[in-house]
Amino acid sequence: MHKLIYILLFLASITATSQSYSLEKINEVTLDTDTFIAVDAFNALYHIKGDILYKTDVQNEYQFSALQLGALTSVDVLNPLRITLFYESSNTAVILDNTLNEITRVNFSTIENFRNVSHVRTASDRRFWIFNTDLQQLEIFDWNTQKVLTQFPPMAHNATALMTNFNFAWVSTKDGVFYYNNYGSFIEKIESPESQLMSQDKGAFILYADKKLYYKPNDTAAVGVIETLDLSIKQLSLKGESLYIYSDKKLTAFRLKLAKQP
Repeated sequence: MHKLIYILLFLASITATSQSYSLEKINEVTLDTDTFIAVDAFNALYHIKGDILYKTDVQNEYQFSALQLGALTSVDVLNPLRITLFYESSNTAVILDNTLNEITRVNFSTIENFRNVSHVRTASDRRFWIFNTDLQQLEIFDWNTQKVLTQFPPMAHNATALMTNFNFAWVSTKDGVFYYNNYGSFIEKIESPESQLMSQDKGAFILYADKKLYYKPNDTAAVGVIETLDLSIKQLSLKGESLYIYSDKKLTAFRLKLAKQP
């Protein structure tokens, strides 16, 4: 299994040279799991089965579980040394190190000025991006001091998906995708169908909605539609010019061919 995954990750790391909105299949492996998460910057693969998080690299497999916290809602591997887990049913976030050992956890129901949270993602050092459902707003939260550092303007609807990097956040609602920076400023609204599946890498992002893939490079405001795939996409993850799609117990790596500028 380790060798198969390594081959897949190696092939998917090849740099694309063609420039067009299409996907070229590179390889695929069988992955019997509940949820595919992502491939991190060091080519380790993460997935969830039975609310247990697994990390597989070329040499090792690690796992983490905290079943007392309920279902594992999300995992963010933006920083592979500080992995962010969120358990919505217990309103709790957990931080793990690179071998999936627990560093700390934050229960948003027990902190001062408690809040109900639907999404938690990695921000800069010792900070989360969180979506506060009580106030329907995005916030930046310092998990070391357990204080909110930045509050964003309230939104008309709660988030259905949240994707972030250290400096920017994309909030998907029924009204589209809203793009913010870490200073609390609104940058733009991206008109798109409501999405539950989003992924980003270095400012470029991709979302899946209405059986279509929408892609936005980091150097343009235009959102393009990628060719329709004959796949029922369960999860996806963007890494450079590689797109990983999990469907029907198959993890497939595609080379993403970017659009040529006119």
